[in-house]
Amino acid sequence: MRTIRIATAMPFTGAPKINLASVFGASPNKPFLLRIPVTGERPISYSALDLPEGLVLNDNIISGSVVSAGNYQITLIAQNRHGVDRKKLLLEIRPENVLVTPLLGFTTWNAFGSEVSQASVLNIVKRLTELGITEYGYRYVNIDSGWQSQYGGKFDAVMPNQKFPNMKYLTDTLHALGLKCGIYSTPMLNAWGCPKEFSSIPGCTTGEPDKRFASTMGGIGVVRKEKNNVLQWTEWGFDYLKYDWTPTDPVNAELMRSELMRSDRDFGFCVTVHALKEYHEYWSKYCSSYRSNTDSFGNWSNLLDIYRSYFTFMPYINKGHYFDLDMLDIGTCNYSAVGKEFTEDEMIVAYSMRAFFNSPIQISSTLENISKFELSLYCNDEIIAINQDTAFSTATPIYQIEENGRLLHVFEKKLEDQTYAYAFFQLGDQEEHLHIIFDGIGSLRDVWAKEDIGLSDKIDLSMSPHSVRIIKSTKALKTVTIQ
Repeated sequence: MRTIRIATAMPFTGAPKINLASVFGASPNKPFLLRIPVTGERPISYSALDLPEGLVLNDNIISGSVVSAGNYQITLIAQNRHGVDRKKLLLEIRPENVLVTPLLGFTTWNAFGSEVSQASVLNIVKRLTELGITEYGYRYVNIDSGWQSQYGGKFDAVMPNQKFPNMKYLTDTLHALGLKCGIYSTPMLNAWGCPKEFSSIPGCTTGEPDKRFASTMGGIGVVRKEKNNVLQWTEWGFDYLKYDWTPTDPVNAELMRSELMRSDRDFGFCVTVHALKEYHEYWSKYCSSYRSNTDSFGNWSNLLDIYRSYFTFMPYINKGHYFDLDMLDIGTCNYSAVGKEFTEDEMIVAYSMRAFFNSPIQISSTLENISKFELSLYCNDEIIAINQDTAFSTATPIYQIEENGRLLHVFEKKLEDQTYAYAFFQLGDQEEHLHIIFDGIGSLRDVWAKEDIGLSDKIDLSMSPHSVRIIKSTKALKTVTIQ
């Protein structure tokens, strides 16, 4: 039984609301693409004021290319029969400035594993748009491993297998909807996630193993093919790369990153799976996101392992460079037994930790027979706004208790509107009763329920095991007492 109340998502009802962070980054002289995500009853009309030279608005998609680096303040307007919404948006145009806020999107692995296909990806795109999920700011659709065949083509790069008959058509379809598309690779000779019809699938190196690197999956080859593959991904029209190997090192990361930066396209760049703390100065400066945790597969002990990995990298998280808690492991997932052990409260915890800790949020459900609960879990605009908040503050623990089966953490984030967000993670195995005092009388709001609590300087929370509450307050939290 679920104990956490969450608001029901209704993406196509009521007045328009623009669900977009107040800062968006891109590089000059590269294709610019921004879909304006708006909830509300259709039809909706869109307009944009003060667009810089080189950008045009077509329906709800801004595209083109900005020639000159700089900051450009624009205004977005969405209107329907119920009203109008306006949003100030700062465009930060400078080299290597993609994914200023954490990535929001979809990835294929937990949904499809290595059985992913072009058809399944296009069906996901259809579902994301029809369900209204894209109207909350989810814009990346990323293909994990399973797309590869062997080397070939005009760039001597990794070619897709027969399940992906036309990569250019795939990315063009997404771009026409204002969405972006990501791809997966590795510097290892053999990639993880091999489809059952192949004995192996290649990565971005070939030849004999380079003795400087680990022997995982055959090692990393002495013949470097980063440039070949980036040229191919650029021609296909990709926008993001998940680069996956262990141990994850800055040498191989930089060989790939430098080629991505030379591309004619903007690429988000995520390194995974074990980005060691010793190299945090590189990850936190040059990677859009980085992972150093186990794969998510949807049971409680696995979730706790991923949750705890945040604490190691918490001091290094900064604007445009985020620690990745891996893809969501909730919903309908065809890969292994992902998500099948979670209660609904635990699913809310799984989403909340990614949202509150500035992690990328990547849905990885087939979206088949999606429930009202699952849709509402993905589509709470107020929770997503905390993840995308452009104060770029890191969630910091201000209260912790870990003893005798009890596990309670309280995190604080200062938001751009000068309010505070608090996440109360009750991860232990017994019920807890919290008495919370704030530094004066202020306005309190239950964010998951999207309900005002009222004006007060205190609140009492009764929390079941494996649950979370997220509260916004105009006053800072002063004390937490366990009753």
